[in-house]
Amino acid sequence: MDIPARLREWVYAGKQVGRRRELVRGGESIYQHIGVQRSGDVFVAYYFELPEALINLEENALELMERFETLEAALAFLEKISGSDVLDMTPQKGNKIFSLG
Repeated sequence: MDIPARLREWVYAGKQVGRRRELVRGGESIYQHIGVQRSGDVFVAYYFELPEALINLEENALELMERFETLEAALAFLEKISGSDVLDMTPQKGNKIFSLG
């Protein structure tokens, strides 16, 4: 994976990068959040998905947080699970996608 220099710089500087989006899969509207942040020597990848029809039943959401030794592995995980390009994520200011704590 050829990670853009800007994305790599943000993550190595400790910034949380991510993206929120709505998509349609199999005719169903889905809310999806993805993000990655460096924490010490590891990279934490976060994935959240919730069908719009279940918005009031948030316990049915798919939420994953995994730790990886490399940024490449974290981004590959997010790309595989989300089914979308992850290289367009941007820094999240104030309204972060996930909490490390």
